[in-house]
Amino acid sequence: MTKHSSHWKKTAVLSVLSASLLSAPGLSGVPYALAAEPTTATKAAASTPAKTDMQLAFEKGAVEGYPNDTDLRGSRPVTRAELVTMLNRAAKLAKSDKSGQPFTDLEAWQLEAITNAVAAGIVSKGDSGLFEPNRPVTREELAVLVVRAITKGQAPKVNQNVLSYFKDASSISESSRPFVAYGVLAGLFEPKLDGNFDPKGSVTRDEAVKALKPVLFQVIDILTTNDIHGHIEVGFDKKRNQAQGGIETLGGIVDDFRSVNPGGTVVVDGGDAWQGTLISNTTNGQSVMDSMAQVKYDAAAIGNHEFDFSRDTLIDNIKKAKFPILGANIIEDKTGKRVDWTQPYTIVEKGGLKVGIIGLATPQTKTTTKSTNIEGLTFADPVPYAKELSAELRTKGADIVLVTSHLPGEQDAKSQQIMGELVDLANGTGNGTLDAIVGGHSHKRVAGIVNHIPVVEAQSWLYAVGHIQLYVDKDSKKVVSSSASLLETYTNLTTANKDVQKTVADYQAKIAEQTNKQIAVATEKWTTRSYRYDANGNQVRDGVTPIGNSVTDAMRWAEKSDIAFTNIGGLRADIEPGKVTYGMMFEVLPFGNYNRTGTMTAAQIKTLLEVTDQYSKLPAMQFSGLKVEWDNTKPQGQKYSKITLLDGTPIYVDGKLNDSRTFKVTTNDFMSTGAGDGFTTFAEVKDWKDGKIMLDAWVDYMKEKGASGQPLSLPNDGREIRLDLKK
Repeated sequence: MTKHSSHWKKTAVLSVLSASLLSAPGLSGVPYALAAEPTTATKAAASTPAKTDMQLAFEKGAVEGYPNDTDLRGSRPVTRAELVTMLNRAAKLAKSDKSGQPFTDLEAWQLEAITNAVAAGIVSKGDSGLFEPNRPVTREELAVLVVRAITKGQAPKVNQNVLSYFKDASSISESSRPFVAYGVLAGLFEPKLDGNFDPKGSVTRDEAVKALKPVLFQVIDILTTNDIHGHIEVGFDKKRNQAQGGIETLGGIVDDFRSVNPGGTVVVDGGDAWQGTLISNTTNGQSVMDSMAQVKYDAAAIGNHEFDFSRDTLIDNIKKAKFPILGANIIEDKTGKRVDWTQPYTIVEKGGLKVGIIGLATPQTKTTTKSTNIEGLTFADPVPYAKELSAELRTKGADIVLVTSHLPGEQDAKSQQIMGELVDLANGTGNGTLDAIVGGHSHKRVAGIVNHIPVVEAQSWLYAVGHIQLYVDKDSKKVVSSSASLLETYTNLTTANKDVQKTVADYQAKIAEQTNKQIAVATEKWTTRSYRYDANGNQVRDGVTPIGNSVTDAMRWAEKSDIAFTNIGGLRADIEPGKVTYGMMFEVLPFGNYNRTGTMTAAQIKTLLEVTDQYSKLPAMQFSGLKVEWDNTKPQGQKYSKITLLDGTPIYVDGKLNDSRTFKVTTNDFMSTGAGDGFTTFAEVKDWKDGKIMLDAWVDYMKEKGASGQPLSLPNDGREIRLDLKK
């Protein structure tokens, strides 16, 4: 079904780089690194500050202060002896015989910890007989020492592709590379802004205690996706000239994290998984569900587009799924109770901890989904349900409660402030109700801490993966620290999961002939971006667009109507110059909508045009058969000064409506109900008749236009003029 949220807008200012596959939230256009600490902290007024890593380490006895000094000196470089002493306390290493000193340059206070570390396989004796206890620790040494403490002295078996992120990866010593790769995935390091790892750089005491957290606490890694929209095939980032995304890549990233944290990795999805590509839609999402099952997702939420193939298909998919698909706030109007065809939550065990996962739909589902597919359903305010079900899960023994949802968020690129339904849920619950929140729907990059709760939304189309780390006290089983970040999905940063890769290839083979069928040749890029994009402050949703013109022309042509309308949010992709295939056109119109034609008055047509887009706050209806003029300086409802048919027949001219006739109007079935994207006037039409599938109409129309074999252009034909930009 069509939907008004736009694909992630690629505008960038800055990137926070770190030593884990991650990126700064909300930003793009520059290389991204791996995730680290929270980049924002939107807090409720009554909340208290979270404890720092240094405070946590001090409370656990891993760090001690200096004589007659309360300052723990976090900014001071940590020495080799200090780090090993911290590790000795944090890991509670077994005492060993100090009589045979392993090194000749140790002071008395250093001897016990370093001797214990040698016995545990954390420290190697070396040939020189010297430990250099007072030398500052380097970043690669930190990785070796901490990782050996985690792995009981063993060299880790880990995919080293993650090191491909760093510009200076070649300068990491060969013997340290597996330890650094492990440390990157485990989130041991602070972010660096220049994209380097800096293996020989010194480490502060603050950085050291951050790296100690996996030793001091149990770690739960939550990997998240949302708005896959059927994009299980590997894509391509033209700016970086790098293959990106694909569920086989996601599978590789999950494999990498499971190699580091096999018992504590959780994988969840925030909804809108299967609607949007030929490889998915031709199987009603089965290709997506099969590949997600191979990745071994723990749970998924129900997005608004999960209803697009019909409610019966959704219910059938839920029954067939090999992981729970959750909807805690989907209420049946007749009974006032939760629907019985989905479960509200699930409990999974991870490393001896019980993790409760609640699934929530966005209340926006009511207006962003074809109304006939959700008739009789209410998508309730998620806050009361999250509170109620969290309490229920805690009584059932859940140590951790997280929400995976289709609740949208946004994040300001400069201030990093997070906004939207994700924030409403975090601030509406709080007080230890939830330990993590995963969102979706808005296709934005969001990562941060809201009211002490880590929240993420990972763009869309598997072009990013959310990563929340929870540090759990081993005694109380309470979350004591957390972080939220985003992981990049460039294919060179991991190794594709071969089983998932084969599943996708099998489905690709089944649709290859239809996908690659040539329909036309594009002279220039066919885009869903406003013709005025370069003149209106880079606003995408401002009036008509090249693809919008072409699609509505095809709708009007197919149904022989006076006028055609479609919503800008239903046009989902651009097409590059050159060969135009059926698969490319499908990506533009993936929702299976069909034309509906009915009779409308001049007043109704003007009312429709005056509706503004919820994102740009500008008129953005796509149309054919009209010539219009409007002025954005005019008040809402009074922006249009001239509306005529192409032959000059007036609809609204000089303040007068043409009441002498009606008009034959075509729109899509989503909008015709009056419940889609705020175009309520369509509900007044009483004589709707079904027509061609929108995609079929567009394909046939473009075939006819390109029958001569000449490349096709979609120039601005002047059907829509914005007067205030002409002044």
